[in-house]
Amino acid sequence: MGQKITIKVRFNSSREKFEKFGNNTYLVYLPFPEDEDAANVLAGLLSRNIGVPISRIDFAGQDINKNWIFELI
Repeated sequence: MGQKITIKVRFNSSREKFEKFGNNTYLVYLPFPEDEDAANVLAGLLSRNIGVPISRIDFAGQDINKNWIFELI
């Protein structure tokens, strides 16, 4: 089992923003509504911002607070 990363996402924001929020937690603002491709977009942003190949990032689902959980494999 790899390292878990939590992303708090705010869709429909005025601009795109990616910032570290805490230990393995990130806050992401996206200027578009949530859709079926959102997990792929978030994985790409995560890959680019933390320097890990996208092939090592796996979407694990959402927690009870609607945070997006990814796992580094």
